[in-house]
Amino acid sequence: MEKVISVLFDIEKKANQIIEHANIEKDQLFEENEKAIAKMEAEIMDENAKKIDRLNSQAEKELEAEKKHLIENSSKQLKELEAHYIKDHDELVDKLFQSIIQF
Repeated sequence: MEKVISVLFDIEKKANQIIEHANIEKDQLFEENEKAIAKMEAEIMDENAKKIDRLNSQAEKELEAEKKHLIENSSKQLKELEAHYIKDHDELVDKLFQSIIQF
């Protein structure tokens, strides 16, 4: 009987050691997973920041090109209006004068 109790005690002791070892291993795996998740999150954040920088840079280039295009078009229109004014100045003044007189 004593031998059976001793064997059962040894079995329980080994079972407790196995459970303790499993808990330690579980905690280690949990820590490793937490570190891996933190690393992945950092990599994703870094990758997203780089993508955002590229998109911002591209948007700035597109805006600069559009701005340049608008400035060129505005300058062209101003030159055309000025040329029209210089060419037809006297005629425009006469038309304006005639329209004032007719009222």
